[in-house]
Amino acid sequence: MKHVMLLILLLTSYASVAAIYQWTDEQGITHFSDDESKPESATEIDVKLTPPSIPSLIQSRTPEASAANTTHTDIPLIPIGISIHSPIDQQTLRSNSGVIIVSATLSTTLTYGLKIRLLIDGVIHSEQVDSQFNVSNVPIGTHKLQLQIINNLGKVIASSELITVYLHRFKAN
Repeated sequence: MKHVMLLILLLTSYASVAAIYQWTDEQGITHFSDDESKPESATEIDVKLTPPSIPSLIQSRTPEASAANTTHTDIPLIPIGISIHSPIDQQTLRSNSGVIIVSATLSTTLTYGLKIRLLIDGVIHSEQVDSQFNVSNVPIGTHKLQLQIINNLGKVIASSELITVYLHRFKAN
């Protein structure tokens, strides 16, 4: 669609080319202008314009130009890493209400459009920009935790290690 619009623009502008005038001033400098307020010594010159072909328009689009059109949330400018700060792998957690607090450590701050995703037992639990997850009502037992950084399209940019935690109830004496 962009190519068709560009072709229409070029063809319509080709037909409306103004006259170009040339003259030399007293200092010997040659001037070119399309301004009607030219000196009397100016002569109209014949300018031949050739509109570009469609293949030349398509080929002129370089990979660098195509890369410049990607959004900044598709590819981070600098590599980003994530790890689970707490709980630690193989840790036993005690909570009667099934609360687990998961904290992330990031190698750099999140850029616009990136989120952190928490997976519990391989299932997406939630996504947010904050690096601490407060999870409640987790059933007692063994659970696998992982964090991922995702972009605005849901593509995983980075993943933490997979850790195992054991959730138990407090014992009453």
